Amino acid sequence: MPHFVNKDIVVTIDGVNLSDHVSEVSIESERDEVDVTAMGATNKVNVAGLGDATITMTMFQDFAPSEVDSTLWPLSTTNTAFVVTVKATSAATSTTNPLYSMTSLMYGYSPISGGIGDASSTELTFRNAAQAGLTRAFA
Repeated sequence: MPHFVNKDIVVTIDGVNLSDHVSEVSIESERDEVDVTAMGATNKVNVAGLGDATITMTMFQDFAPSEVDSTLWPLSTTNTAFVVTVKATSAATSTTNPLYSMTSLMYGYSPISGGIGDASSTELTFRNAAQAGLTRAFA
């Protein structure tokens, strides 16, 4: 069985490739657990309810034009949804390298964080903002 090591993940936020600033990324997709147990049942019955998705990441900060802060600041100050994509490698999208995509909103942003001598980084959380939720494409 092959193993996979994260070395070449591609992350775009609102069409801007910020992969070279990402140190960690995680995609989470979940559904509510809804209890539909009726009278007379001897065991609980649960079904999958509404879905939700979150993409979290840590990025090294960069204040240059078209980099981290200039991309994220405007997104954090409006209520306009934008697309976040994550792909395991920079190779073409395929069945072995799917592209995860989500129309998102960002509810918080810390442009400056860290202590003396630390790398300036920011932790980001992107939440689902569209009916489609998290999608997975192969081409």
